[in-house]
Amino acid sequence: MNKNPPITTRAAAYRDRILNAPYEICVERARLVTESYRKTRGLHPAMRAALALENILLNMSIFILPEERIAGNRTSKVIGTMLPVERGEMNVIMKMDLDNLLARERQPYRCDPEDRKELLNSILPRWEGRTLRDLKHRLWKERGLAAEPPRLSPRALFARSRAFGPDHLWKTFRAHTSGRERFLLDTVRELQISNPWLVHNVFDVQGHLSVGHSRVLPLGLKAVHDRAAEILKTNPPEDKKQFLEAVKICCAAARAFAGRFAALSVDMAGNEPDPVRRDELLRIAQHASRVPWLPPESFHEALQSLWFTQLAAVLSYGIGGVLAVGRPDQYLLPYYAEDQRRGAINRDAARELVEELLVKLSGNLIPLPSYAKDTASELGADAQAVTLGGLTPVGGDATNELSFLFLDAFINVRAMPNSVAVRLHADTPAEFVQKVAETHHFTSGLALFNDAVVVKSQQNCGCADEHARDYAVIGCVEPAPQHDAFACTSGNDVSLAAILEMTLNNGRLLIMGRRLGPRTGDPREFKDFDNLWFAFHRQLRHTVRFIARCVNAKDEAFARAFPNPFISSTFESCVETATDMTAGGAAYNFASISGRGLATAADSLGALKRFVYDENRFTMDEMLEALASNFRGREKMRRFLWSNTPRYGADNPEADAMAARVAALFCDEVARCKAWRPGCRFRPGFFSYGMHVHDGMLLGATPDGRRAGEPVSNSISPVNGAETAGPTGVFLSVARINHENVTNGGSLNMKFSPSLFSAEEGRGKFIAMLRAYFLAGGMHVQCNAVDNETLRDAQKNPDRHRGLVVRVSGYSACFTDLGKSIQDEIIARTEMRG
Repeated sequence: MNKNPPITTRAAAYRDRILNAPYEICVERARLVTESYRKTRGLHPAMRAALALENILLNMSIFILPEERIAGNRTSKVIGTMLPVERGEMNVIMKMDLDNLLARERQPYRCDPEDRKELLNSILPRWEGRTLRDLKHRLWKERGLAAEPPRLSPRALFARSRAFGPDHLWKTFRAHTSGRERFLLDTVRELQISNPWLVHNVFDVQGHLSVGHSRVLPLGLKAVHDRAAEILKTNPPEDKKQFLEAVKICCAAARAFAGRFAALSVDMAGNEPDPVRRDELLRIAQHASRVPWLPPESFHEALQSLWFTQLAAVLSYGIGGVLAVGRPDQYLLPYYAEDQRRGAINRDAARELVEELLVKLSGNLIPLPSYAKDTASELGADAQAVTLGGLTPVGGDATNELSFLFLDAFINVRAMPNSVAVRLHADTPAEFVQKVAETHHFTSGLALFNDAVVVKSQQNCGCADEHARDYAVIGCVEPAPQHDAFACTSGNDVSLAAILEMTLNNGRLLIMGRRLGPRTGDPREFKDFDNLWFAFHRQLRHTVRFIARCVNAKDEAFARAFPNPFISSTFESCVETATDMTAGGAAYNFASISGRGLATAADSLGALKRFVYDENRFTMDEMLEALASNFRGREKMRRFLWSNTPRYGADNPEADAMAARVAALFCDEVARCKAWRPGCRFRPGFFSYGMHVHDGMLLGATPDGRRAGEPVSNSISPVNGAETAGPTGVFLSVARINHENVTNGGSLNMKFSPSLFSAEEGRGKFIAMLRAYFLAGGMHVQCNAVDNETLRDAQKNPDRHRGLVVRVSGYSACFTDLGKSIQDEIIARTEMRG
């Protein structure tokens, strides 16, 4: 194994500063956006968004940390919140749960008392009834999409979750010594504004796209600004004029933002006694005076331009946008190659700069309410994915020296909690594949993609060949063209296990206490499995179309009131057509619906087929009674089902055929949905980002022997414990799904013993399995290379393992930043040894 170049003292100190920084509530963005919207009432929405961004970029606090050579901060804190008050989801958390965030035992937040007072008494009240969330919910109500509260009482709802769910939910309830019932009712009501029927999601975000860095970097924002001005001279319609004026304001504001750092670094240099650091500060000033307004002239300056553009995009959107940076090893290569040719940079210096960039991309924070903390992470949760390797737009191998350099940097910062995707194909150089395998010896966190399948999937959803080959990965595992694509790849999900529950209860969802789907009949009267499948199909179609209508209302709300002219300006088609991305201005427009709990649903259908219909071991009446009672008094039956159900993930053709059938049905129904934006397509995917634990808390027992309250399967992965045929069996099973139709991506999570990657023989086995899996048609896999002993010690002693990164269910996270329920689910995954 090649020895990785060691991390420098500077990069290590910067990484540790970010990992060990306290979590803080920063109200600056909220204050500045609120201030701007107060002054711009009555203006065009694009102008309001542009002027709000201008107010942020001209007035937010800025600083340069001692380790930094790439300037630019998100918030006034080292690790602080960036509250998107205009959207509304964070407003709910701040209003209902801020005191819990400040007082919680593990990783409590800090908040200046005056800031807390301003946030709760001044800023949040201004947005009551005016947010994207409010408009979305009003549209839902108008269109009959708003769900009624569950018929279970709040006490019964939380008591039910308490049996297997996170204990801190109950602690949170008990902490409200007065108004407990009101707190619970408010919690359920707010949950339903993003979680229709509680077990499906339509979150208050679009985002989830690859910012147009590959376009902006070589042009500079001046060219974008000037092109908008040229089109304005053609006297377009008023709505388009407003958009183009907004683009000009945003580009100029980004230039002024960079200029503030140029001035700051000059001031700091004047007071800096160390000549080396003084020269670094003056170099920052030189770079910030040019980019991102003008094209960069060096690799270092290109990284600075990339970061300024990324910051402006994130600040314009707020946290939760999941704005990917695309394929930096491709669009940064000309600057690196030219610097190398001139002798202006060496590889170690370039790697240190990339290490700083990777830490910066990870240094974001999303505060979670108490009911969600147990199933997700906060640090780095606003994933800003990096994609490496793969094919060029014309079909050649794109692997280059920067691809290797980024992997070296990735190893040295021990991944940090951000998504890094590696694209592989038949002609990927063997040494790069070997480097990918070696990476797992040092850290988890890579997601591996099969170009042969992913490119075909992108062609299947309308992408031109050259753009399909130039895909980047967004958020967790979602592929989309790096070129001019408003992808909206996440935030809208259905629980397949919940759909099965509705099938077995004639359209009723138990947690809601009412019928939500069509009357598909009493399963006791179904004569054969075909009848059951027909009922499942009807419930799935009804649910998917319902969620699609909810998504369309959300997308309409964004276009009507909350466009984003800055991010739109990074897309050529938006500028040329003078149309915001939220209104369909990008060349590619996608909406998405993801499915969760595929294996739980498929295995349960397989259990019903075999044990009720084929073998008559149990009657349907016995099965339904067992599920209704959570197998109380029927433990022998539960154990039998758990042990004998044909399992997807165990190279069982019968079970795999059922999983492939369910996946095909879901993909087909999602693709049939009509989207709101012109030229927009719905794309199906399979990933769950920790929500499979949330689903399990709220769903009843399932026919595969799973108890009520326990997690359902994650993403496209098998049920934990089903992998009885080892990793090869998992790969063969998953490859039997037609991934070319999973156009929005699917996440296969696996856990390997670290020993597999410690020697050349083990890494060779892994590479052979990976090649066979991809050749068979698999799309994706991501591996946690960590043993359970380490994970359990991290649970007990989190301060010893602050930098331990794991893959959750698509995204990466610091293990100690996760809630206990999701930690336990990761520990419960089968540890493979090759």
